[in-house]
Amino acid sequence: MTRTVPDHVCAKQAICFECFKAGMERARARREAWAQRSLPFEAAPAALSPRAIAHRRQMLEHLSRIRHA
Repeated sequence: MTRTVPDHVCAKQAICFECFKAGMERARARREAWAQRSLPFEAAPAALSPRAIAHRRQMLEHLSRIRHA
């Protein structure tokens, strides 16, 4: 974000912190957007097996017991 104000430091062939930070944020946003293009879509979660469901119930019961203890 280069300012056009004549007394602004960026008008004298230097760069101020605000302009530097804005440029870095734009570059970071471009890199992140580019990285997102190559990421695969998240696969749908697999259905839980009866054993996995039983394990989760057991853990929930355990947490419930220690919470009320």
